[in-house]
Formats: sequence, C-alpha cells, structure tokens
Amino acid sequence: MSLIPENRHLLVNPIEEPISQNHDTVQLLMPDDFKPPQSLHVVCEVVSIAKDSKFYGEVVDRIVTERRMLQEIKIEGETYYLVLENYVFGRIT
Repeated sequence: MSLIPENRHLLVNPIEEPISQNHDTVQLLMPDDFKPPQSLHVVCEVVSIAKDSKFYGEVVDRIVTERRMLQEIKIEGETYYLVLENYVFGRIT
C-alpha cells in the first residue's frame, strides 16, 4: 500500500542527521527518556507530489521545512509524512 498525496501536499521522508558524539568531553548521565533538542528545521526527500501542487521540484529533490509542519500519519503499520507545499522553504541542490 502507498499513500498518494492530495490537496497540495508533498509526501516526504525526513532525513535525520546523526548526532555526533565527541568522546573528549565530559560524560553526563541522563534519564533513559531524554532526547536532545532537535533543530527547528528538517531536510526531507520528496517521495510524491499531489497533482494539484504548484511545487516546481521533482521527486527525490531534498527540501527544507519546519519540523513542526510535518504531519505524521500511521496507517496499517506504515508511517507517512506529509507537508503542505506552502511550508517548503526551499530545495537543496
């Protein structure tokens, strides 16, 4: 099964940057559920584009958007991420 975006949405895959660990620093004990702060912006790979979208990019382009604008949808065990075309800040070339 695959999700086809509609209403000017883009189906994307967020690309998370690995957290670098510098072993020369002091180690702190943190709670098991601690998550380091994330960037306000996220780079995503475009998987599919709604037919009515005015987004001029192509599938497999990388885009930058606000992390909070990603809509996470879980259907039948699959996770999809959608973003409205208005929330795309730009393409990475």
